Order: sequence, then C-alpha cells, then structure tokens
Amino acid sequence: MKLWNVRYAVTLPGGHVSVREEDFYLPSQDEVRRVLRAKGLWPIKITERKQDMFEWMDVRSAAWQIQLLRALRFQSATTSAGTALLNIIEGETDPRRRLAFLPTRSVLKGGGSFSEALRQLKLMDAATMSIIMAGERAGDLKSVIVHAIQHVDEKGKQMKLVMGALGWLSFDIFSIISTIWGAQFTFIPYLKTSGNKSSTDPVAAKKFNDAIETVSIINYSLMVITLGGAAAIAAIGMIFWKNRHKADHYASRMISKLPLISSYMHDATMHDTTKLMSRLLKGNVPLDEALKILIDSCIEPITRNYWRECLSRVMAGVDTAKALARPPLTKQESDQLRSIQSLEQLSEVFESISEERHSMAKTGQKKIMMFGVILTMVLFGAVVLTMIYLLSIQNQGFMDSMKDIGKGGG
Repeated sequence: MKLWNVRYAVTLPGGHVSVREEDFYLPSQDEVRRVLRAKGLWPIKITERKQDMFEWMDVRSAAWQIQLLRALRFQSATTSAGTALLNIIEGETDPRRRLAFLPTRSVLKGGGSFSEALRQLKLMDAATMSIIMAGERAGDLKSVIVHAIQHVDEKGKQMKLVMGALGWLSFDIFSIISTIWGAQFTFIPYLKTSGNKSSTDPVAAKKFNDAIETVSIINYSLMVITLGGAAAIAAIGMIFWKNRHKADHYASRMISKLPLISSYMHDATMHDTTKLMSRLLKGNVPLDEALKILIDSCIEPITRNYWRECLSRVMAGVDTAKALARPPLTKQESDQLRSIQSLEQLSEVFESISEERHSMAKTGQKKIMMFGVILTMVLFGAVVLTMIYLLSIQNQGFMDSMKDIGKGGG
C-alpha cells in the first residue's frame, strides 16, 4: 500500500469541469485509476507521496503517541474503538498528521477493524499494540489504555537514561582525544621550535630533542590507543545495533563481555522488560504472548535469552513460577517469583523487580560516568606530566646557557 496524491477532473451540472486534488492509500496507480473511474472521475496526475525524513521523525513522536492514546481513552468511553479513532482523525488539523493518518482512515472507511487501522498508522510498538488489543478484546479499552500511556512514557524515560550514560562516556572520550591531538600536533611542535631557538648549548639541545622524541612517541601511542579503542567500540556498537534481533550474533557476545557497559545494559533492559511484563499482564495479555513481545522488543543478549528460555519452559508445561525463577535473576528475585499464587501477584512481583533493577541501572550509570571521569583524569595527567617534563628540560637548558654566558663574561 502506498500514498498517492491525485489531481482529477469532475464533471459538474451544466457541462462544466472542475479540477480537484485528494490523497489516496492504495497499492498502485492502476488501482487509483480504477477507483476514480468507478466514481465517474477522470485522473489528470497521480504522484506517489513520500514523506520527508525529518517530517516523519517530527510527526511520529512519543508526544503524539501519548496525545493519541489519551484522546482514544476519552472517545472510547461513549463509542466503539473504531468510531473513536475515526473521530480523532476527522478532527485532526495538522496537515502532516492528517497525511500520516491517511492509511488508517482508508482502512476504517473501507470497513476494516480498529486493530488493523491502528497498525497501519505505524506509530505504536508491538507492546503498546498488544496492550490496546487486549483491552479491546476484553471490552475495557478505556482502562487498559492507561497502561499503554505509562509504557510509552516509561520507554521515553528509559531511552533518556541510556543515552545519558552513553553521552557522558562519549563526551569524555572526545575530550581525551582532542587533548592528546592538540598536544601532539600543536604544543609539542611549538616546544620543539622554541626550544631549539633558545638553546645555544649543543649538549642541552640534543638532550631536549631526545626528550621531545620520547614524549612524542608516548603521546602518539596514547592517541593511537584512544582513537583505536573509540573506533572499535563505535564499530561494535553499530554492528550490534544493525544485528540486534539476531540470536547469538558475535557483536552481542562482545557487548555482553564489556565491563560496566554490559551490566548497565542488562539492568536497564531488565528494568524495562519486567515493567513491560507487569503492564502486559495487567492489560490481560496472555503470558505466552507477553513473553513473545518481550523477546521481539529486547536487544540486550542476556535479557533476551532469559525471556526466550522462559517461553520455552512455559510452552513445555513447566510451572510458571519455576519457569520464570531462574538466572540471571538474583536469588531474592527468584524467591519472589516462586511465592506467586496468581497472575495478579506475578504482575506485582515483576513491578517490584523492575523497581530494583531501575535502582541498579542508576548505580551502573554512575559507575560509567565515574569511569569516564577517572579515565579522562588519568590520560589528561599523562599528557600534562609529559608537557611539564619537556618544559623542565627546556628551562634547564636555558639556565645552563645563561650560566655559560655568565662565565664567559667573567
């Protein structure tokens, strides 16, 4: 299905012809022509509408998701879900959102279901859609949408938490690289030039040049190690993200072995997925379907493998508590799961685990930031000490030259 902008001719009473413009959501140009001719209209120009990338990012935001969900919650109190969604679409005034709504509107106008229409919008993730669909099936869409809103809001906060930790580490690495780069290609050449000009003693000049070469090698080695490490981490991150849904990919195994980063990602992802599991269960989503959603939405390898193993055990007929109470959960978390008596209690336990993991993720974020600060200080210290060493040799040579001049004058 594609978006088409169509200009067509309409025959008016009295033989007059009017040219009008309208958007259609259909598979092909031939289908657009067929629909127009069936209505007695004559196509003039048919153009596929392709949204600008930045416009797409601006429209399909978390803020719009929450706004749409709140409107659905309000409208569904007095009418059916499909009618509520159509009322929201018809009342939209933003032209960009009206364009994004066009596939959804076409499905509803064509007699399609609410769930099919909402999927055509391509705004909600799988978890949000499952919560909403479960509420629709249970006839309790209004109350279930609250959980969907909480999920979208929490997802945004979690993304900010992850980006904050990685952002601080990236800033520290950039600061280190820029400092070493400046010392290697600006300060060391300046010292070399000024030192050779100020020294008149060949022995002192040779000693200073040897020191310059040594410091340059040390600084260059630091620069290669830092740049190489940063490039390697960036490459692994890109490969990991590109293959994030592939099981047992080598990038996933490498990420899972990185100190600090792996434990932080695991705690952050466990917080996100256990909170989501709690909301899915409260939204009356079946346990096996909820586990499949978590597996599809999770990109951290250890957490994804945990949910995959849980699903395998549940489908094999293992008791729910025993299937879920396993590593990498802590002993305390496993004990909580073993004590459950109902799905309602299971939801509460996962919410409790989510809160604990949120606290652990914050601690992990602080460790990453502290590591970045310490690494920055160590490398800054190495650069500064080498520069001080060069300056001390330069000053010593200058003082020796002044002594020789004094003796010659005496």
